[in-house]
Parts: sequence; structure tokens; C-alpha cells
Amino acid sequence: MNSNQHGRLSIKMKIAISLIGLVLAILHTTKILNFDTQGLILLVIAFLPWLADFLSKAELPGGWKLEFIQQIQEEQVRQKYEIEQLKFLIEGFVTESELNILRRLSSSEPYMVKVDNTSHFFSSELDRLRRLGLIANPDNKGRATLLKNDGQSREVKEHFHITEKGKSYLKFRGIA
Repeated sequence: MNSNQHGRLSIKMKIAISLIGLVLAILHTTKILNFDTQGLILLVIAFLPWLADFLSKAELPGGWKLEFIQQIQEEQVRQKYEIEQLKFLIEGFVTESELNILRRLSSSEPYMVKVDNTSHFFSSELDRLRRLGLIANPDNKGRATLLKNDGQSREVKEHFHITEKGKSYLKFRGIA
């Protein structure tokens, strides 16, 4: 059922409830302006569907409480959609390779790399993570010193470290 059909059904239900309430109120009393408590309650019930757009709950005499859950449910659906959007953005913020770099920089394990013909991919991932502020490098260290093509293996953590923003990102992803 789409929202347009739901809206029409909702209007029909409101009208039906109001008419039933009004008929009951009229049948309850013979003098329209001389209402007792029960007659007044029936009139209030007749108009409650229309008040639901403005109220979230109502208390009637005698301790009766009515809560209008439609607004709450609509808000929950809207928030669920927004949460799904945020999850999508967070999960797509970095590539799987970049995420792996962040994981390894945040771990207590050594992170060794050996420079070879594929290092340019690693280099561009490091650059992007640094531009995003997820990693940083100490003075006189960085991509050039890490990826010096001399065939040696190097410890990445001597050249880069994860930032607080990077740690927060891993927490958002449920990793750290």
C-alpha cells in the first residue's frame, strides 16, 4: 500500500469514526447542549482522529489514555531511512584496501611492506587517507621515505600513524 492509498484510507477511517461518535452522542442525549460526562466523552472520541495530527496522546476523564502511534511510527521510519543512508556513506567512505591500512595502523602488530611494482597503488591509498585526515605522518617521514624503491621492507608505522579521526572512523564501522 503506497502512502497515497494509506492517506485516503486514513481519511475514510477518521470520517467513519467521527460519524459513529456523533451518532452515538446524539442518541445518548435528547438535548444537544445538555451533555453529561458520557455524552461529552463520546463527542471527544468522535473528534480524536482529527486531533491525532496535532496531539501525540490524550487523557480522558476516568483515567482513559489514548496514544497516537502513527506519528511515532512515521518518525521511526524516517529515522531508519536516515540511519541507512548514514551507514551507506560510512561504509563507502574508504575502499576495502584503505580500510585494511587503517586496521593495520591501529593494531599493535607490526605493519611491514616491501616496495615493488604495485607500490604506486599503496602510495595513492596512503595519500587519500592522509587527505581525509584519517592518517598522518611525522616530520621528515611519509610516503617518499616509506616507499623508497631499494627493495627493502619497511615498518609503515614508522612513517604513518592513524589519527583520532581515523580511530573514530573505525569505531563507526564497528572495528575498533
